[in-house]
Amino acid sequence: MKEQSRIRSALYSLVYGLKSLSELSSFFAFLSITLTIFLLGFIVIFKYLGLGAFLNGSFIFTPSMTTIIVGEVVFVVSFLLVVFSLTALFYYKLYYLVSSNLNVVSLIKSSLSAFPKFLIATFIQAIISIIGLIVLVIPGIYYGSSFMFSNFFSIYGNSTLHSAILNSRNLAKGIRFESLFVFVIYLVLLFVFVYLVSSFNLPEVYSALLYSILISYWLISYSNAAFNLADKNVNELSGRSSMYRKMLNSG
Repeated sequence: MKEQSRIRSALYSLVYGLKSLSELSSFFAFLSITLTIFLLGFIVIFKYLGLGAFLNGSFIFTPSMTTIIVGEVVFVVSFLLVVFSLTALFYYKLYYLVSSNLNVVSLIKSSLSAFPKFLIATFIQAIISIIGLIVLVIPGIYYGSSFMFSNFFSIYGNSTLHSAILNSRNLAKGIRFESLFVFVIYLVLLFVFVYLVSSFNLPEVYSALLYSILISYWLISYSNAAFNLADKNVNELSGRSSMYRKMLNSG
């Protein structure tokens, strides 16, 4: 009976993540990330600045130091905008989802104050997962799933960055099957997206647009699935899971 409950919980969070674009807040975050990746990542960095020539094995374009610096700045800005979009989405879900008095200015200010911890937690989670996957697949999956809730805890409550990481590990340990299941499914889905786009042989601009859409969808979907799993398991016993209650009532 307990195993069935775990399977249902994992499947519920997975399905919620996959269909979460139906939420207006998730859809706006998706649009923000898609436009950031496509407009800044592709058009500005690869087309306007010409840095994409290196990826195609062409050395016709020789960038100046100024162009390289501008390209790096644009890349950093793009990364920050993507992470901030996710920060605002998480903060909205935690504190504004069931509020009838949504103040957009307050949401932006609150998201900005939570952004530094969220950014560092995102960076740590990504680095640990990538290194683990490069060294060996199993450690990457294990540690990736252990730190997948760091973003949630970096915003939830008044936790420090250190406690957010520890809380993520403790939660993942308590729901090891669910966290592994969701992480592995989304890892496979990411590889499928990359393979599909590369196999279509589309013109460069269309491939870039398709990559932007699929990667943005993956980020929003994965974040929502991880958030749902964390919100449900952290708050459900104390009856404070506002997001989970709203989903149950609407479903």
